[in-house]
Amino acid sequence: MCSISGIISVARSAFESVDSTSQLRDAVGRMNAALRHRGPDDQGIETCEFRIGNRSAKLVLGNTRLAIIDTSVAGHQPMHDPDTGNWITYNGETYNFRELRREIGDEFGPWRSNTDTEVVLRAYRKWGTEAFSRLRGMFAFAIWDSRKEELVLARDQFGIKPLYYFLDSDADSTRSLIFASEVRALLASELVPRKLSVPAVSSFLEYGSVQAPLSIVQSVHSLMPGQCLSVRKDSASAFNVQLSEFPRLNREPRPASRAEAKSELRSLLENSVEQHLVSDVPIGVFLSGGMDSSAIVGLMSRVSPERPKTFSVVFKEQRFNEAHYSHLIAERFRTDHTEIILSEESLLSTLPQAIAALDQPTMDGINTYVVSKAVKNAGVKVALSGLGGDELFAGYPSFRRALKFASTSRVTRRALKAVAQVGHLASDGSSRRSKLWQLGTSEGSPTDIYRISRQLFSPDSVRAIGHTPVYNPPEPAIAADDLDTINAVSKLELGGYMANTLLRDTDFMSMAHSLEVRVPFVDREVADYVLSLPGKWKLNGQTKSVPKPLLADALDDLLPQEFLKRPKMGFTLPFVKWMTSELRTEVSAVLGNKSGLAQAGINHAPVQTVWQRFLQRPEAVGWSRPWSLYVLTKWCEANNVKVA
Repeated sequence: MCSISGIISVARSAFESVDSTSQLRDAVGRMNAALRHRGPDDQGIETCEFRIGNRSAKLVLGNTRLAIIDTSVAGHQPMHDPDTGNWITYNGETYNFRELRREIGDEFGPWRSNTDTEVVLRAYRKWGTEAFSRLRGMFAFAIWDSRKEELVLARDQFGIKPLYYFLDSDADSTRSLIFASEVRALLASELVPRKLSVPAVSSFLEYGSVQAPLSIVQSVHSLMPGQCLSVRKDSASAFNVQLSEFPRLNREPRPASRAEAKSELRSLLENSVEQHLVSDVPIGVFLSGGMDSSAIVGLMSRVSPERPKTFSVVFKEQRFNEAHYSHLIAERFRTDHTEIILSEESLLSTLPQAIAALDQPTMDGINTYVVSKAVKNAGVKVALSGLGGDELFAGYPSFRRALKFASTSRVTRRALKAVAQVGHLASDGSSRRSKLWQLGTSEGSPTDIYRISRQLFSPDSVRAIGHTPVYNPPEPAIAADDLDTINAVSKLELGGYMANTLLRDTDFMSMAHSLEVRVPFVDREVADYVLSLPGKWKLNGQTKSVPKPLLADALDDLLPQEFLKRPKMGFTLPFVKWMTSELRTEVSAVLGNKSGLAQAGINHAPVQTVWQRFLQRPEAVGWSRPWSLYVLTKWCEANNVKVA
């Protein structure tokens, strides 16, 4: 696991020199320094020079390394293939790298390391960009193809690892591209303007996180999951930049029955966990006590002879505490278990550092920061997480809502719309009631259900707070044969909430502590298989008796029934209590600062309305709404990013 960064640049005329090598290396050096927390074990910078027509051009690649596989100096990056002249700067883990290494063999001579980085570099040499479809894991990397004089960026199909880029372009041509693992690293280069993206603020207000391909910084974009970006010569004066998706592997035929699917799913889950244990350093597991994290522990006990190291964060307040369940799982599988008791005082003292760790503003993420800090302090460098289970196995309310709407008759829908239109006019400010009226007046499509379920502020509130139109993010492609309601919602959750909030928050909050988090549910083999199954196999009607019934059935001999039937709880912090007591003064000061709000692109009067309504009816308004406004304002202040 590492960070990556780089700059490719061409002189603006034949009579100028491109920025000096030292200037470009200094800029990449500043990005490396900003990314040091992601890779404290090693760092490197390499330069390649070439020409575009009669103009000079340069590429500078940077890397900071968190050594997980082959921790020796042989894994130093950027890594070079001396036979081809190709270079790679790589962030991620390719879990099937040993199988790919055997397939490539000694075709290109003796291997120089035992790293997955070298395997990816040689796989590109053998298969070109088709190699990216063969990689099973999480990755974001840049490869310099010396023969073609082409830079290729790529990101894994789920977007587990981040990759951002900035283009210095005019109406006619692109002169340079800067890329990095974090938005803040691009700002640290001192080559990217610190201007706030107004559409990104809109998307943040609507969803609680910036929706890709936008970033919170104007003209900085996220490479989308499963996407490649190529930079090559354009005539004799500048670069041509192209985006494309690398091909997906063909799915296996669907099973004939749910029983067959259950058996195959169990095998795939065990295989995925086994693949995710590839490491030359100790591995732990986040154990919340819920079904997903408990499943990871149970599956790990089946495929590894080593005693699992599990970590649970517990509270004295019973409302937020799952210690009973995590303790039972730890006992059942005889794990080396550590409970980290967090008091309200210690959590509050952690908040400033947690907010400072945000690469982009988010309404969530503090919980991941807290868990990651505790696990890293226990001496663990890699941790497994149950993230992704809800998205794949229909664990969210959005799935049952969509299923309920899909089964509603046209007559009932028309009546519901009429009632909802009247109810909307009589709304009392409750966020839950507002969503109910919006659902009633919608068409009830999977997209409607997802969008409204994940909504932070209503469209009217977004326009009032940000003085900007509502942003409509690109939707994941849903093929014609995929239109069953459950699978459609699953794709929306995977490509939306999971990619833009959960995975992004997990990445930068864990890497703030130089901790690598792996997500076995978010695996190519598992996800492609589950998405190929009929949705009705994943959700047995509208009953709530067993959450995620297909997953529960696949684990029925592994986990106790009380775990399979208990409702989802999640790791929740007591924000309502804090924001109405200990944090009230701080949040009030930030949300009352007109100039600070203006810098963040939001308006004072509607923000004050949100805050006062929260103080009067905190449960009805919800803590996430004023908290998101607070975080956005603090992030802009800390990073000196403001509206142009």
